[in-house]
Amino acid sequence: MNLPKILFFDFDNTLVDNKTHQIPESALKALHQVVENGYKIAIASGRSYPLLKLTGACDLLPWSGYCLNNGQVVMNGKEEFIHHHTLPHEKILETIEIANKLGFNLFFSSLGNDFLLKEPNEYVYEAHHFFNEPIPKIDVYTNQPIDKILVYAPKGYDYAPFKAIEGLSTFISVSTYADLATTGISKHSAILELCSALDLPTEYAAFGDSQNDMEMLKGAQISVAMGNADPKLKEIAQYVTDDVDKDGIYNILVKLGYIKN
Repeated sequence: MNLPKILFFDFDNTLVDNKTHQIPESALKALHQVVENGYKIAIASGRSYPLLKLTGACDLLPWSGYCLNNGQVVMNGKEEFIHHHTLPHEKILETIEIANKLGFNLFFSSLGNDFLLKEPNEYVYEAHHFFNEPIPKIDVYTNQPIDKILVYAPKGYDYAPFKAIEGLSTFISVSTYADLATTGISKHSAILELCSALDLPTEYAAFGDSQNDMEMLKGAQISVAMGNADPKLKEIAQYVTDDVDKDGIYNILVKLGYIKN
């Protein structure tokens, strides 16, 4: 098998064990070996850049790039912006109107200025505990550029009113929220932008666990779902590895031939 030269990893629940909030030692060891073997590695996450930096992960490995906020933000390995896509203003207003009618809270990310529209409720606390993230401040939307929206709702909610917003895509998470992104912008589109900026072929390997990894895995030459992944993601993945805390990254990289056991 001709292995793609660049590998993209989702962050939470793929690289990071959300019970310990750490990258398992086996995954760190494996990724260092991948780079030593001449391949490039990158992160493709729903996280914003400040929230990724907060984890310390950027300093743990020689990353070649970052596709963040579900593809709205693309950065190179030096953590310099390549592309920054924002959500359409009228769609943001429509989202706010629907959320207010339903009594739901919203999270906005604006070039690292993250904020909530309302006081945090149980769904906000559960989601941010899941990611080991601080609770954002409360602020007001005043037409500033927004590159990500989260809608907080009970687990099992279908987010149908938000899915009906033309021009936005809704990605339901494994916790108490869904990501909203500009239609046509995804981790996959960001990966193509990063590969172009790095002058790399667009063939890549992808590893993920959630519905916001769907487009990324569909566009990959090698697609891997974690053992702990959403069942819908497992259905489209070429490979299903072990859980993140059961050496899932290490085991699949050995199986694919990127590293030796």
